[in-house]
Amino acid sequence: MADRDRTKRRLIAAAVVLGVLIVVWGIARILSEPATERPFFDAFPVDRPSVIAHRGGADLWPENTLSAFRAARNLGVDGIELDVHASADGVPVVVHDSTVDRTTDGSGAVSGMTVEQLRKLDAGYSFTAPNDEASTPYRGMGLTIPTLREVFEELPDIPIIVEIKPESGELVAAVGDLIAEFGREKSTLVASFSGEVQERIRQEYPDVATAAVQSEIVPFLILNWMLIPGVYSPPAESFLVPTRTGPLPVTTRRFISNAQRRGVFVGAWTINDEATMNQLIEREIDAILTDRPDLALELVGEL
Repeated sequence: MADRDRTKRRLIAAAVVLGVLIVVWGIARILSEPATERPFFDAFPVDRPSVIAHRGGADLWPENTLSAFRAARNLGVDGIELDVHASADGVPVVVHDSTVDRTTDGSGAVSGMTVEQLRKLDAGYSFTAPNDEASTPYRGMGLTIPTLREVFEELPDIPIIVEIKPESGELVAAVGDLIAEFGREKSTLVASFSGEVQERIRQEYPDVATAAVQSEIVPFLILNWMLIPGVYSPPAESFLVPTRTGPLPVTTRRFISNAQRRGVFVGAWTINDEATMNQLIEREIDAILTDRPDLALELVGEL
């Protein structure tokens, strides 16, 4: 008799817990909101993945240079991704690393040089031709580290993803003000690994689309694994993600489709091999960020 009572109490307790979970899930689903719709994504094709030239197409041309951006645009890419740091005089300059050592003939921190000093460096110095590492075809050709202003002037009509590298309020303001000055709120997306940077952009420049940071993507990943992604309210309009994080796959078919159902644009970086590109195309991802935009355009049938 005692065993029967204990079993009955356990069943009642389990039913109560399940009922509470169902109620909580239902409330969360009702209160959850999809991502905010942004005009930035209207420029991209809907019948195939977009091809975004990562750093302008870093395997084809000297990365983050006006020369690369022009070549990528002429190739027919759907958008361009670039990186910004602040010069010593507070100007947003387009360069990936915090130093100039890897890509130029100079040495030292970007933040320790003025724009005038940065302009004297050869931004094509270290680039080697594809399939010929002994060749440096752009060395001495006059390529420089551009300012973000120069990029906006050169490319007024193409969507641009601006990744803000350092966690700097002054740089956020400088980038945001340039976006506003050029009227690029509808054609610029801001990315960063810093939650503080993204939060400032969202608060101070609310018309600009943003990419989610890791701490904002992980909850969706967990809910996706738990099969309840519909209770997630995206704080950003896009997920720009690697295909894996450690041993765990990220850009699965379910992750992509469930994010899209929440109104989130999904792009994968940095995809340079044909097999992975084909896999992502088959999974109907929204965008491929690549150093090989020529290959990606060929595979999506646009080259």
